[in-house]
Amino acid sequence: MKRRIIACVAAGAIALGGSFLAVAGPTVIVQKGEQVIKMSLDSYPQMSGIVAYQGPVLGEGQEAWKDSHAYTGVRINEMLAEVGGMNEGDRLAVVAIDGYYKELPYEVIYKGVVSGDPILAVDMDGTGAGEWEDAPMLVFLPDDERFGNADMLQAFGEDLAHYYAGSPSTTGFLVKNVGYLIVNYDGGILPARTTAKVDTFSSTEEILTVVNGEDVSTYSIAELEALYTITAPGTFVDSIGGDHTATYTGVPICSLVGDIAPDATIRVIASDGYSMNYAADLLADRSTGTWILAFKENGVYMPYDPGYLRVVKVGEDNPRFDGSLSARMVEEINILGAYEEYSLLLQGAITRTFSRAELEAGIGCPCHTSTVAVTGEGGTHTYTGLPLWRLIAYVDDENSPSPEQGIYYDDTDFNDDLAEYGYTITLVAGDGYSQSVNSTLVAHDDRFIVAFKQDGVFLDPREDGHMRFIFDDSVLFPKGTQLKSVKWLVEIRLDL
Repeated sequence: MKRRIIACVAAGAIALGGSFLAVAGPTVIVQKGEQVIKMSLDSYPQMSGIVAYQGPVLGEGQEAWKDSHAYTGVRINEMLAEVGGMNEGDRLAVVAIDGYYKELPYEVIYKGVVSGDPILAVDMDGTGAGEWEDAPMLVFLPDDERFGNADMLQAFGEDLAHYYAGSPSTTGFLVKNVGYLIVNYDGGILPARTTAKVDTFSSTEEILTVVNGEDVSTYSIAELEALYTITAPGTFVDSIGGDHTATYTGVPICSLVGDIAPDATIRVIASDGYSMNYAADLLADRSTGTWILAFKENGVYMPYDPGYLRVVKVGEDNPRFDGSLSARMVEEINILGAYEEYSLLLQGAITRTFSRAELEAGIGCPCHTSTVAVTGEGGTHTYTGLPLWRLIAYVDDENSPSPEQGIYYDDTDFNDDLAEYGYTITLVAGDGYSQSVNSTLVAHDDRFIVAFKQDGVFLDPREDGHMRFIFDDSVLFPKGTQLKSVKWLVEIRLDL
């Protein structure tokens, strides 16, 4: 099939830090150095083509080719032109909203290598971005309409290629829900994903959605101000123990969600894709203060970050609360089913139990999490969670952060000498099933994680449990070593 070029439908790129402009269609943030621009994929000429991907070849006689699909999307090099393109030796990170990313070298973007034109696809087999849940997705369109493992190794080299169970697999390059194109990405904090950060905004613009079953309500700042509001001080404690005190104005969260069961889950979703689960009875407890959705700090409307809306606890006695519970940039509140308490037991030189609140507060901070790609029968998915080696650092000796710090990382807490000597780590499921791995394999390796989210969404407790031990496709195991994922994880034991 010859690739066809489709005319663009509108022009629209906005520089973050400027004024509000309407941006149509799927949007992607492009960053190079200090330049950060938000772009609409509807604003560029589009091309289309057919391609079949090759998965991992795990047995003799297998070819592992996947079905061909027709894709339409925007050439990545056209979007990069907005920030001056790339230089030889540069790498481009194509980053999903949930943080998973793949790196593309300069040659893949500009030199027409065997991988073909890389595009951000907004349509697959005639299904557009509004209905295709994976859009925009990184896709390659080689001339022969087949992207094989040998092509990938030739184009990317062994260091950037994707592997599953030790075998190369091109399917890992199907980065779904792309949110960012970043030249020479260092793995740090991603730019904000909504419109430009500004200090002024329309008070009548709808910025909050509250969903309770089929009941959906939307609010503007003006409408929130018309509700019952509280103005009082509150202090959140950051990850290094620092206090940040301010006087906030906002609406009690219980007023927004209404009369719900005390064991319900309140899920708060931020505009950058971050989500946080709260127990309804936690937010309803007014013994030490009131949890509000604040829109003012010290009498001034908050800018996009950390606003426009932020979860904080306030009261006459200036309550202190863990900053990890203070979700920022809130744009949606969902009322879910019963809030089930769960915990993770760690046993080694000492014993430590993490509660659900501590664990979910930990994964709420991007600095604590790791995201891996895992390919199975259903395709490649991303999982986000806490690195295993970071967790075992709490109990591999008596040098451990205090319980008051919750999930807190300090490289010196991990006992490198003990891990190098070698001990067995056993991961135990709620039904007694277990898998064991040696400390020498997982030490300082963020590819082994205790996952809480799949493709950016919290795990379904019915399918995986609340936690799942899992590892990235790229992990290469020593000969004879077999390790499987552990669903319904409840305990980690160290045989010291």
